Parts: sequence; structure tokens; C-alpha cells
Amino acid sequence: SKDGKYLYAVEEIPIEESPKIRAFRINPEGSKDSLTFLNEQELPGSYSCHLAIADSHKYLIVAAYMSGNILVYPIDDNGALLPLSQNILHEGSGPNYIRQEAPHVHMIQPVNENGFYAVDLGLDTAVYYEFSKSKSKFISTTEFDLEIKKGAGARHMVFHPNSKYAFIFSELTSELFSFKKSGEKMEFIESILSLPNDSKTIPAGAAIRMHPNGEYLYVSNRGHNSISIFKFDLRMGIMILVDCIDSGGKTPRDFNIDPTGNWLLVANQDSDNLVVFKINQKNGLLKKQLQNYDVKTGCCIQFLK
Repeated sequence: SKDGKYLYAVEEIPIEESPKIRAFRINPEGSKDSLTFLNEQELPGSYSCHLAIADSHKYLIVAAYMSGNILVYPIDDNGALLPLSQNILHEGSGPNYIRQEAPHVHMIQPVNENGFYAVDLGLDTAVYYEFSKSKSKFISTTEFDLEIKKGAGARHMVFHPNSKYAFIFSELTSELFSFKKSGEKMEFIESILSLPNDSKTIPAGAAIRMHPNGEYLYVSNRGHNSISIFKFDLRMGIMILVDCIDSGGKTPRDFNIDPTGNWLLVANQDSDNLVVFKINQKNGLLKKQLQNYDVKTGCCIQFLK
């Protein structure tokens, strides 16, 4: 949670194995146990892969990748999860008949206090939902959806700190797509590849983060085992690939930038290691500082503020 008091986790397993979502309280530093289990709820989705808190911290939203649905859980005043209140199923498919045969919701990105985007790899779309007070539920508002190139496979997205730009990273083509706010909507600007021109690796884009200063974008490329660094020119509204470096392991599924903007940590899922990079504040470039091979199958990194 944003206040650093609670931790929520999902089981990324098939629905046939009865996955759960669990809530924990984060105990103060120095406590005997770092976490206290609060409760759990049934998770009616296959291979849930991402979650986020939306609508003024009242709801936990879960993306279920394989089943292509969005699960909404109210949060009580003590951080525990109440029973499922919504189960939203996406419909449709994309041109890649192997990877886009059906909807595949991959990420939940909160927007302002009342809404969120559900980034769907199967639909090549970030679908916008907003909480309706009159209906007491989240409803789709298609006029604000963000669509990328068909077959690209939308995976993750971020917003610029000024909220005027949005960026979507694709899994199937390893492309970065940018959008700029125009009135109430976002309009597409451009796309750029995250891999070097001479790369022969099959694209497998993963995570995307923006530096707190709004000047640099970072993405991870799993098959290429690399982190790509982009300079974002706010005045021109364009992205420039400035470097692509080794992630220090195999399959960098996730990474994150600490709140100070000085450090970038990478979780390499298939080499079971965590790598720490120092961020050069002048040009956004990365320098490897530390490795830890004791992080098993890392798939998500979050910081406690």
C-alpha cells in the first residue's frame, strides 16, 4: 500500500489449483516478525500476475493473465481484504494466434483517484475503468482506451510525473509507445524499439519504469537479458534510445527505481539473482554495483517509503 502499512500478494497458478490472494500487515522495523498475516480470499483467475490499489486506497485490483479477467476486492479499514466484489472478463483476440488467442490482462495501472488502466496483451489495448459512485462499481469507459500496434502485445505502462504523457511497453515486439494528453484524452505520438538494430533475439519485453525526474525511461528485455535506457525529451515529446546494457542475469522480469532516483534494482527471474545499479543523475546511465544470488525466481520489486 502507498502508506507502507500493508502488503498484498497473489499466487500465480492455474485456477484449478485454487489460488489465493493474501493480505499482510507490515510490522515496524525491529519487530520479531516483519509481516503479520491478516487474511486471504479466493482468487477466481488463472495465473494472476499483477495487482494495484485504486480508488483512494479502497479497492485492490488484480490482473489474471491466462483467464483474461480483472478481480476487484474491497479493502477494510484494517487492511484486510473483503470478498470479491467484481469479476470483469475481457473479450476479443489479436493477430498473433499463439499469444493473442484470447484476452490476457497483464497489468493494472491506477489513474488519479477513481480509475485504472488494465493493460491487455491479447487485445493490444490499455482498457480504462472508472469507479461509478451511482453503481458502486468500476465501469469501462472505452473513449479513454489506449491502443497500440496490432500484434505488439501490450504488457506494462507508466505515466510521466506531470501526468501529461503515458508510455506502453510491448512484450511481443519490445516496442515503447508514447501518448500525450490532448484535452481529456491521450493521443498516440510515436513508437521506438528497445533492442539494438543488430539484435537477433526474439523480442520479450517485460517491465517499464520512469525516473522520478521524468527525464529517463527504462525497460527490461527478457530474451535479450538487458535493460534499455531512453532519454525523454519533454519539449519535443520524443524518446531517444541512449543505451542497452546487460541485466546481470537471466530473464529480467521486473525492476524498480528507489524513491530517491539513485538506484535501480533488477530481479532476474531465471538466474535467481538481484542486481543493483547506480543511476547517473546527469545522463540516466547505469553502473552495476552489487549482486545477490539468493533471491529465488524474483518477479516483483517494491520499495517501502
